Amino acid sequence: MNKTLRLALAVLALPCAAQAAEPIKIATDATYPPFEYIDAAGKLAGFEVDLANALCKEMNTPCEVVNQPWDGLIPGLSVKKFDAIMASMNITEERKKAVDFSKVYYFMQNRFVARKAGAGKVDAAAMRGKAIAVQTGTPQERFVTREFGKSATIKRYVNAQDPMLELASGRVDYTFGNTVQLQKGFLETQKGQGFEFVGPVFDGRRDKVLGEGVAVALRKNDAELKARFDKAIDAVKRKGIFQQLLQKHGLKGLLEG
Repeated sequence: MNKTLRLALAVLALPCAAQAAEPIKIATDATYPPFEYIDAAGKLAGFEVDLANALCKEMNTPCEVVNQPWDGLIPGLSVKKFDAIMASMNITEERKKAVDFSKVYYFMQNRFVARKAGAGKVDAAAMRGKAIAVQTGTPQERFVTREFGKSATIKRYVNAQDPMLELASGRVDYTFGNTVQLQKGFLETQKGQGFEFVGPVFDGRRDKVLGEGVAVALRKNDAELKARFDKAIDAVKRKGIFQQLLQKHGLKGLLEG
């Protein structure tokens, strides 16, 4: 085989090699309905699971979404267990030391939930002697620790559902978290009957400790993948796909994209 023929065959093989590329593996923590959860068929589902697949379609790249406990997300990304994280992860100064982020795809709002007629104002005096349940390793945990750690008992849990279960059981007086997740995952369920939002809305635009917006988390200095995600996020919003997914998952009007 002469050199020219070998070169031609090598060039022809390039598209096939590209098609055989490994899919982008995106990790999520499937304990945040309606953002990510395990459905009745035992499969990953939710707004961010659908959004992850839409972004991969825009990038013309196969996509695999995998379930990973919250506290293993950033460590797993760092050791290349997966390529990205989409799990309602808010941008914070602390997290920016460990990972890079895509552009923001939505802003998270946060509130306290307590038993109806059982809570007054949300301030240090009202919280004195009370117990607040929150998911550990989150901006919400840092916020309640800073604001109420000296007056209330802060109880921390790895699983996002546990603070709500503790509230329903009467073992704590408040929980604090993402308003959408609390509304859809608790207040609209049987366990959430008799509870309500109390106090004002808190978000990262008023207090940066609550995060600068939710984005895709990526390994440090993975500039190429970040640019691809940024472009795909712009595309799904421009084409109306993002709004369609908000509508599908009952999130339209409940968060700012």
